[in-house]
Amino acid sequence: MKSLLWLCAIFFSFIHICPSQEAVPFKTQKAFYIYGDAVTIGNNILSKDTNKPFNNIQLTNDDIDMVYVDIDQDDTTFSSSSATLQLPDNKKEIAYAVLYWSATYSYIKGSRREENSQFYFQGKRQRNRTLINKIKLKLPGEDYQDIKGKVVFDGATQPSYALNAPYVCYADVTKQLKEAKTVNGEYTVANIFATEGFVSGGSAAGWMLYIVYEAPTEKPKYITTFNGFVHVGNEPVVINLDNFKTPETGATTTDLTIAALEGDSDITEDECVIANPKLKKAWRLSTENRDEKNFFSSQITSSKKANLKRNPSSDNTLGFDIASLTLPTNEDAVIVNNTDQVELYFNTKQDRFYLFFTAFQTEISETFFKEIENNIPTNALVMASQKPKAEPIVLKETKPEPIPKPITASVLTIEAKPIKETPKQEIKPTTIALKQPEVIEALPEKEEINPFSSEITTSPAQKQALAEGEVYISSSTYVKALKLEDKPLETQAFKLLLEKNAAQIDGVKKGYYVINKFFSEAKNAIAWQNQLKDLGFDSDILIDDKKELYYVYVFHTENFYDAYMQHKTLIVKEPFKENWVFKVNMTEY
Repeated sequence: MKSLLWLCAIFFSFIHICPSQEAVPFKTQKAFYIYGDAVTIGNNILSKDTNKPFNNIQLTNDDIDMVYVDIDQDDTTFSSSSATLQLPDNKKEIAYAVLYWSATYSYIKGSRREENSQFYFQGKRQRNRTLINKIKLKLPGEDYQDIKGKVVFDGATQPSYALNAPYVCYADVTKQLKEAKTVNGEYTVANIFATEGFVSGGSAAGWMLYIVYEAPTEKPKYITTFNGFVHVGNEPVVINLDNFKTPETGATTTDLTIAALEGDSDITEDECVIANPKLKKAWRLSTENRDEKNFFSSQITSSKKANLKRNPSSDNTLGFDIASLTLPTNEDAVIVNNTDQVELYFNTKQDRFYLFFTAFQTEISETFFKEIENNIPTNALVMASQKPKAEPIVLKETKPEPIPKPITASVLTIEAKPIKETPKQEIKPTTIALKQPEVIEALPEKEEINPFSSEITTSPAQKQALAEGEVYISSSTYVKALKLEDKPLETQAFKLLLEKNAAQIDGVKKGYYVINKFFSEAKNAIAWQNQLKDLGFDSDILIDDKKELYYVYVFHTENFYDAYMQHKTLIVKEPFKENWVFKVNMTEY
């Protein structure tokens, strides 16, 4: 793990002011001051195969015909996966247990077709959103029980997320674990709804169980959980952590748990940083399996090796991420003695992902622990006022028992009788009704492809460039022109354009504009437009009266795919090196 020393205060002011595309802002869900610890298990529930692990880390969910994982051989479930929990022997009581599940669920089952080297998606939309918060949970050695959770976020209700309709739900299952026959063992979660097949951007789904428990640890801990739904794309996301104080002396053990949807394994430049603003010091996180520049990479990893057993145990969980890690305690540690505030910083340059859960657990000062009992923060719970003591093992004195005399068995004579032939039983086949996801009958919806704007036509110079193959990518050669290793990156760049927030400009036609340059004075925009005309390129001007800006654009359409392709077509030409796509007045794709 590489240390990053940012001594310039500009960085710390920067991460406070950066906005994020927050569908549901992150907030504290629970907080504990406790002698104990926390652990996480979970698994994905969409994959390439029903019950086999998927270990190819070069592929992403964009290009896989996804199916439900279903490992339980139970006719009452249509999707299921499991993970094994192993708490330490000195565990006292379960303090808190929460189950999260998340998925993309726009179609019941999506299909993809290729036409003129372009992909088109269609499928039956799932409009019944009352299904998403009802699942099944099986505790070790028990039968399934129904779980009804709370919906944190449902993307089907927001135009910016409607294309793949991601959702997140959670349920407090503390009571279920407290009453369980046994806590350690295999946990199975079933009937999580998600899109099978293909959807633009790929489909992903999974679940995680986060457990806080009491145990006789040497030092008390502060454990807090956050939930929400935040799109991490073009702008960073920051979570502030406070209401704690680490021990005055000695090394401090700190753990983080992070869960996200849609982090691709083959797309880099995403990161998670923990920063100490008082020390002006930060660490870019990494683990044995997670590179610091590709932290969100479709994996389920934990520094606690005892809780990694899963079924199926895929290396590539295809868009579902759980990371549980212990921070370093060496001389470059960010969390040191008397630390009372840190910040988590999430960012990406190429990949994009949906963050929905974070947990922070760190050792705290015993003095601070005692003080907090008299001034408990909101939503916090103090679990013990004294450090639990391990119960001593009492060895009972045993006396040698007398050896019993051998027993002499008498020999019995048994008369052998012929075995009567039993009448044959007629086996009658019975029909078993397999429970499937609820299907809402509807006609398949096709993505409408709008024609190019009649205002701006492709100039002869543009047509010639396409014909001569002088462009990197065109709308007619997009898929076939890409090498396999470049394809995921290109797909992801396409997603980032698609999910940008639209600018609202009065009196302007909605759509996607390929902008070449913009000016604050009309005469300069007209002058540049004339220069483009001399070079053989047609253009027009988009006017924002409120901001008094004049955008020279060379292409306009209501179809995001065509706008992106035209942008890629022109960017290799000298006048268009700084082209960008401007999304205006769009409320749907």
